[in-house]
Amino acid sequence: MNWLDVAGPPGSGKSTLAYPLWGDKSVSWDGAPPPAAWRIFLDEITALCHIVKDHPSFQAVIRMNDRSAKKMATVSRMQRDDTFIQTGFMQRILGFGWRLHQMDRDINLIRRALWTMPVSVGVVLLEADLETILQRNRNRENDPATAHENRGFQVPHMLPAIEVAKEVMHERGIPTLRLDVQHQPIEAAREQLLAFANQGACDAAQMGSGGEVEAYAAPPPWWRS
Repeated sequence: MNWLDVAGPPGSGKSTLAYPLWGDKSVSWDGAPPPAAWRIFLDEITALCHIVKDHPSFQAVIRMNDRSAKKMATVSRMQRDDTFIQTGFMQRILGFGWRLHQMDRDINLIRRALWTMPVSVGVVLLEADLETILQRNRNRENDPATAHENRGFQVPHMLPAIEVAKEVMHERGIPTLRLDVQHQPIEAAREQLLAFANQGACDAAQMGSGGEVEAYAAPPPWWRS
């Protein structure tokens, strides 16, 4: 099954855009190891895990990468004609990026993961100005159900990582949509998202998405059974 990787800072509207199309936790892990073609990429994620192991959110890093890798591995094996549209590997790499920046480490350490990241249809990066995104995070505090989701502190640290991601996607020739989520209604933004998703899959050999069904028997150490 093809997938479209949607990414952006907290408050940029990833869930608002994608959940009406594919709800949260809409894909359950099929129980199989990751595709063999992803081994180099997953080794890079393992290396990044070691680099940020002293960050206070390290357990969240492990949990989110485990969940995303299982989700995307399952999607890659699903036999469907439509396109999965949700956060994937790009958001996890940006998660390493903001932590590295906050720790005063070199955010260019995410480049190898970006170069080896499996891609199917392409990448969508959601864009709005800094104050708009920060205000959206502050607004979450107005609702007790979302008050804990104000992650505005991550945003200034993630923006430099997003610039690195744009550069690498351009160098790789990955189809990338920079989607304005500030100056147009959400319905219009979603229409652009769907139109981009319908363009079809990238060349697997060029984009690193593999296409192999073989799974390797030794998942990365952070992969939880």
